[in-house]
Amino acid sequence: MGRFLVTGITFGVFMTEALIHYNMGRAREDNVSGKPVHFELPPPKELAKIAAVTGVFSVVSGVLIGSLNKYLPPKA
Repeated sequence: MGRFLVTGITFGVFMTEALIHYNMGRAREDNVSGKPVHFELPPPKELAKIAAVTGVFSVVSGVLIGSLNKYLPPKA
């Protein structure tokens, strides 16, 4: 599987997880204040920070998976 495909899939999964965790934290704050809980995207600057961190780790993951496939190929 291509490194870019692995990186893209990893980014999608990690970004979804990051947004779920962001909303879990907001839900905890909202439960204290009595506000109803709902899913929302973070403000643009915060979303950009989350995407940048997620992107870096997705690239690292893609490189590591590519290296493992190269040096430890799956047995047929």
